[in-house]
Amino acid sequence: MKQVRFYHSAICPRCRLSGLWLARMLPDFPDVEIEKTEFLTHRLQAKADGVRGIPTLVADDQRLSGILLTRKRLRGFLESL
Repeated sequence: MKQVRFYHSAICPRCRLSGLWLARMLPDFPDVEIEKTEFLTHRLQAKADGVRGIPTLVADDQRLSGILLTRKRLRGFLESL
């Protein structure tokens, strides 16, 4: 099982959209598990993972971040794991 940490915030509309897209894609990736982590309340963990903004996905040494993570970029990240 591949672990992916999804840094997001409840007040971030871009994060909500990325989260919806991830939820729709997950059935295509049965070996991937997403752990949602609230950025604002887990700042030290985010800093340790090298996260500077949200939304961000972290899996081992790979990171995907951006103002708007498109479905194509999200799928590409999951496929690269």
